[in-house]
Amino acid sequence: MQFTTLLVITSTALATVEAANAQSIAQTLADFGLVGTWATDCSQPASHIVYAAKSSGDMSRIYYDQTDHVFNNYRIVSANRQGADMLALTLVWDLNSKPAEPGGDRANVVLNMVDGKFQVVSSQGSDGSYFVKDRKITRSGMESPWQQHCR
Repeated sequence: MQFTTLLVITSTALATVEAANAQSIAQTLADFGLVGTWATDCSQPASHIVYAAKSSGDMSRIYYDQTDHVFNNYRIVSANRQGADMLALTLVWDLNSKPAEPGGDRANVVLNMVDGKFQVVSSQGSDGSYFVKDRKITRSGMESPWQQHCR
């Protein structure tokens, strides 16, 4: 009986902590101004990123590389402000298939928000490889594009 009571109390405490963490992540994203749809050009609907709450309460980052085609989908498991204009995110792959990116199932991302637009400063996969480093896309050497808030 005592074990069952302890198990129920522990389960309830863990659920409360998870709910508070999800709320904290959602609040951090909202305070940073990140919730919504973003693109380099909002008049071109094909390629865009959506930061939004899922029905579970978790926050997600979904990248559409074409209209109605999800290229990758991540659950945001942590969001920490690093000053007024920087945000560090930890993302975990959230589809029932292998990650679209070769860097693994987890990514650590740092964003810079200036005048209502954001830029990826760095994006590192769980295997240690970088997709973006020092604001440069590692495959091309081009600057990471600024994203504008579409809706």
